[in-house]
Amino acid sequence: MQRSKVERRDSFSIISDLLQNMKEPRRITHLLYTSNMSYKQLVKYLTNLREMGLVQEQTVPYHSYITTNEGKRFVEMINKRNKAK
Repeated sequence: MQRSKVERRDSFSIISDLLQNMKEPRRITHLLYTSNMSYKQLVKYLTNLREMGLVQEQTVPYHSYITTNEGKRFVEMINKRNKAK
């Protein structure tokens, strides 16, 4: 039986994916499904992104996360980096 080799995502691709998913307000459940991470990992990334000012936490009308303008610029820079490869 042969196992297929699964490539691991680097931090930049994880952050980029999360920020792109949060262009509109997203609940943590939606982010869990789309990010393919454990709850503990997701909370760690969201905390770091919030501290860096790339994500804003909202409580109205429901608890959600959304990408800030700085986060959108960060995604653009990562996309340019990936295209240059």
